[in-house]
Amino acid sequence: MSEAHDIGQREATAAERRAGEARLWLVLASQRRKLGMRARRLLARSTVEMQMLALRGVPDLRLDWLRRLSHAALIAQGAESWTGTIGRQRVHRYAFTGRGNGPAVLLLHGLGGSADSMAPLVPPLLDIAPRLVLLELPGHGRSPAPATGPLSAIEHGEVVTAVVDRMYADYGKIAIVGSSLGGALALHSAHARPDKVAGVVGLNPAGADLSEAALELLPASFEDERVGAAHTAQLLFHRTPWLFWLIARDLARSWATPTVQRILDDARKNVARSLGSEVLRNIRAKVLILWGEKDRLLPASSVEDFRRNVPGAKVEIVPRCGHIPQLERPAYTRRRVREFISELSSGREQSAANSSR
Repeated sequence: MSEAHDIGQREATAAERRAGEARLWLVLASQRRKLGMRARRLLARSTVEMQMLALRGVPDLRLDWLRRLSHAALIAQGAESWTGTIGRQRVHRYAFTGRGNGPAVLLLHGLGGSADSMAPLVPPLLDIAPRLVLLELPGHGRSPAPATGPLSAIEHGEVVTAVVDRMYADYGKIAIVGSSLGGALALHSAHARPDKVAGVVGLNPAGADLSEAALELLPASFEDERVGAAHTAQLLFHRTPWLFWLIARDLARSWATPTVQRILDDARKNVARSLGSEVLRNIRAKVLILWGEKDRLLPASSVEDFRRNVPGAKVEIVPRCGHIPQLERPAYTRRRVREFISELSSGREQSAANSSR
């Protein structure tokens, strides 16, 4: 009786959770309709000042809501959700078992982001990779903040290389796809683990040299959340997705968190401001850089820095796109990432064939 009761309780809890997730999706859909009626055109085409005014008519949703929705969607697609210790830090990651024979793929989000920003890249890679891992950096998403305080960029790099070591032990050489800070960490890992990283895709990656003028574009925090929301939209997007406006004010609030500010403060003090030309020049993995031509967060000079310093890197400009290609130009980005990983897979198969002769 006790066992049957426990099973019944678990089923009831699961049903309640599914019902709650369904309600969240319905709420989000209704908020989209409200946004469409009130402000979408004005937000898409106006100045910062007009966007601030238009935000008065836009629902102010919390990032946690979006992440709960994203978590439910990833689990529904077959993701494993796990939190544990890697590289001496507690982290959360999602993982998918793929159907391919190519390299396993590690996906890394940007500063202040979470795994959901990389989720659009999962479906096109499932049939060419044996394993996909979406890591959430310490203090991001579902990964707890370190007890000792926010990590530096170098300490984030140590966490990522620990993940690379673990994935390599199970799957051999891996590919890394990283956005912004995640792109810099991917390039760092390719340098630190040259025998374990087959290729890197950087999506508007950080890591190139930053001038004082470029750093001045990165505000320490926003006193007014509506100013922060409008300013952040200008920095991140060429044409802002509608969903962003629903969580824009909370994203602006999150910019002031210790996790984000530690990285920015270090950069302002010229601590780990860039990877450095020596690191970039010693990368031996294949590298593809996809750079949104309308990026206002990182300077356009980054493009030439990567072209000049990363041996054999392919650097492609994504037209009509801001700082986050996988969100603003998802179809194009998915296609190019899939093609790059497929090329790595072909090279892997050719190497195996040559070694067997």
